[in-house]
Amino acid sequence: MFESRNYYHCLISGLPDLFLDETEVHFSLLDFKNNLADELYEDDYKLARKLFLPYDNKNLLNILQEQYDQHDPLGNYTLEEMERELDEEEALGVWPAYMYDFARRYREDKNSRTLKQWENELTGMYLDHMLDLPNAFLREWYTFEMHVTNLLTGINCRKFERDPEEELIGDNFVTQAIKHSSAKDFGLEVELEYTGQVLNIAEKENLLAREKSLDQFKWEQLNHFTLFHYFSMEVVLAYIMKLKMIYRWMKLDEKTGREMIESLISELKESFEFSKEFLINEQKR
Repeated sequence: MFESRNYYHCLISGLPDLFLDETEVHFSLLDFKNNLADELYEDDYKLARKLFLPYDNKNLLNILQEQYDQHDPLGNYTLEEMERELDEEEALGVWPAYMYDFARRYREDKNSRTLKQWENELTGMYLDHMLDLPNAFLREWYTFEMHVTNLLTGINCRKFERDPEEELIGDNFVTQAIKHSSAKDFGLEVELEYTGQVLNIAEKENLLAREKSLDQFKWEQLNHFTLFHYFSMEVVLAYIMKLKMIYRWMKLDEKTGREMIESLISELKESFEFSKEFLINEQKR
C-alpha cells in the first residue's frame, strides 16, 4: 500500500483538457510541469520534481563537457543555476547530493571512462537516490525500471559478446544473475515474472517496434501499480511518467505520440467514470 494521503480530484479529472481541444493535439510537457507548482501540495510537488531530474542529469553532463547550447528546459534548474552549483564558492546546495558527488568524480577523473560509462554511473546514482525516497510507489517503480534496464543490457551484452560488468546498474540479485548465468532468462524467470516479456521485446529486430513495445510494457505496468488508487498522488506521478513517454515519442514518431495521448485520455475517462461511481456507491452505504 502506498503512503500518499493527498488527493487531487479536480486536477486528475481535468487532465485531458490540458492537452486537447476539439481539432488538434496540443502537448507541452514543460507547461504541465510548471502548472504542477500551483496544483500540488508542497511535499508532493517535491516528489513530482524528482521525475524531471533525468533532464537535469543530462544537462549536468552537457555542462561538464562544455556543451552549453544543449540545455533542456525540462530540467528543474536553469543553465545559470546549474553553472552556479558547479562553482564551489557560489553554490547554494539546492541539488540532490548525488549530483555534486558525480560532478566531483567526473572532474577528478573524466578521462578514465567513456561517456557511456559516465552516463551509466550517473543513472545508477539517480536510481539510488530514487530508491531511497520515502514514497513506496516511486521505490517500487524505480526498482522495476532498474531491473528492466539491466535485463536489456544483459541481453545486448550477450548478443554482442561484451562484458556486462561495466554496463550494469547497481549490485543486486539481477545483476549477479546476468553476470554469472548462462541460461537464456539468466535464471530469473521465477523471481522476475516479467523476464519473458522483456526477452520477447528484446528479440524484435525493428528498433522502433522494440522501443514502442518496451514503452507499452512500461505503460501497462504503471496501470498495474496504480490500480485502485483513484485521485491519489501516485496517479499524478504515473501520469507524469506517461507524459514523458509521450513527449519522447512526439519527437521520435508523432503518430505514435498521438496514439499514446489518445490512449491516456481514454484511460483517464474510464478511470474517472468508474471511480465516480465507486464513490457514489460508497456514500450510499
